[in-house]
Amino acid sequence: MSGSPATIDGLATPFATAIEQAARVLRQARRVLVTGLADAPLEAIAAACDLAESLGAAIDAAAPEIASPAGPILPRAGGVTADLEELRDRADLVIAWFCDGPAVAAAFTATAVGTASGRSPRLLVVGPEPLPGWEHVPLDSETAVDAARVVHLLLVGHEPLGEPVAANCLPVADAIRAATCVGFLTQPAADPLGLPGWALARAVRFLTHEKPAFMVPLAPVFADRLDNAAGAVALLTWRYGAGGGIARADRHGGNYRPAECDAVRLIERGEVDAVVAVGRLPAGVEAAIAQRASDLRLVRLDCRAGEPPGAAGTCVHVRSCLPTGTVLGRDGREITVGNPTPATDSLAAILAALHRRLAEGSA
Repeated sequence: MSGSPATIDGLATPFATAIEQAARVLRQARRVLVTGLADAPLEAIAAACDLAESLGAAIDAAAPEIASPAGPILPRAGGVTADLEELRDRADLVIAWFCDGPAVAAAFTATAVGTASGRSPRLLVVGPEPLPGWEHVPLDSETAVDAARVVHLLLVGHEPLGEPVAANCLPVADAIRAATCVGFLTQPAADPLGLPGWALARAVRFLTHEKPAFMVPLAPVFADRLDNAAGAVALLTWRYGAGGGIARADRHGGNYRPAECDAVRLIERGEVDAVVAVGRLPAGVEAAIAQRASDLRLVRLDCRAGEPPGAAGTCVHVRSCLPTGTVLGRDGREITVGNPTPATDSLAAILAALHRRLAEGSA
């Protein structure tokens, strides 16, 4: 592991020196935040939890739902979900509901979508952007809640008088009535309360009383990152009772505070003065860090070859090998990535080395 590339404030340094400096930063910090995690295998997330517990740190996987005041409760309330395989085998109508094109394309590449009988499903995209080969119902992103509510009313049999989106929603309701099984592709919306997800879940739940219907949450597409968001949420929930927004990492009772102790708010409010970034961070967290660049110390652990944001004057960066270990698929299955043999420069090994150095310094 001594060969792992590392920098301190942008300057190359030996691995041991970088670990020592990272430990010094964390010891001197008033309050630490451990975040990222979705770009890390389960083994590294567990090691990050060990580190967070030893520091009494806040911990958050930067999942969009945790930034909502209701946490994941409102967007998921009454939701009927399935995986892509069920969509492939059962749905004769697939509706991409306010999804971005890359996520839909990735889903269809990962799972060839078609019915079990060999018939091709009808493909309908609802939202601002069309998709090649899909029928398009144009609606602005801001209308997602109203659109779900109007489709629900139409399916119930009511006439949504005076609703601006009603005309666009009529073909969606007609397509749903004609189908025998409906699958909705969904993504988290930017709405802070999670109302778009809740509104669609309510409509789908009603529809399930008439015919098979379900939502398939799509993962975001990152060309340069691992997708282990499901694993991060599952592991944090197992240890602390929630998938993030944990004010203090304590496996005997984590203090869960959605929309208060998520990574972005903790950084923006100045409640943390040191951040341990395990893997690459979402854009919103990076933006919050950039705003606090002058008074925030960073310990970045990831596999990027170049210097990460915030490297000049504020950052200890230790580069890991490419991701190796176990990730959790969106369907709950464990998937092995990379070399199954434990690597001495893996994220988990680097986190364990930092944890040991902190323990030695406090002895």
